[in-house]
Amino acid sequence: MSTLEVTRFMNRNVCMDKLWITREEWLKSGDLYGLPDFAFELIHEPLSDTTSYSDIIVYLINKYKCKNYLEIGISVLKNLFQVASNTKTNLVAYDINNLNPCVEVPRSFKFIKGNVMVPEDWEPLRALNIKHDFIFSDALHHCDGLQSEFDNYIKDSLADNWIIVWDDAWDSPTAYIKENLLPVLREKYGCLFIKKMMVQEWIPDHHHPILIVSNYRLEIDAS
Repeated sequence: MSTLEVTRFMNRNVCMDKLWITREEWLKSGDLYGLPDFAFELIHEPLSDTTSYSDIIVYLINKYKCKNYLEIGISVLKNLFQVASNTKTNLVAYDINNLNPCVEVPRSFKFIKGNVMVPEDWEPLRALNIKHDFIFSDALHHCDGLQSEFDNYIKDSLADNWIIVWDDAWDSPTAYIKENLLPVLREKYGCLFIKKMMVQEWIPDHHHPILIVSNYRLEIDAS
């Protein structure tokens, strides 16, 4: 088995028969943890064996021995749970909602509650003084949200070597990232590795793009 195949197996194994959220807690969140209402009927369905964005994240963290992981936008904790279960990286999470009480993440992590669009809300995260070598951006996918998280935190909080994964990297946000955010990183870090991939999302066999950017060349198993 390839390394990515092993990662898929590990992720599917820890997610098997897991209750991610009850209907009561789903409705309590106010914004349904950032997901459409129809997601509740699908979020507990098992994923297929095609590669998901969580598989790519866990695979890269382990392959490149990333030590400080940040997830911006954690929803019901499904992705963070897999990262916590199948890597040894330190974990930090940032979200506008309270933590989903239905999921017990298997090890400790730092959680900061805040709004991506409010500069002051990033201050508790900045106060941790962590330089991240892996950031997963999965909060607001419009241009203003991407720019806000970049200006208020990402651009000044990267380690010497780093990987950023932007979720829902459709044409418009990808173009914005390439035209407005990557030039700033390129000026500071030099040449960048850039790869766009179609991966399975949280709905079984539904796929969407992610954008992977790093200041060093990555080798990603295509299996």
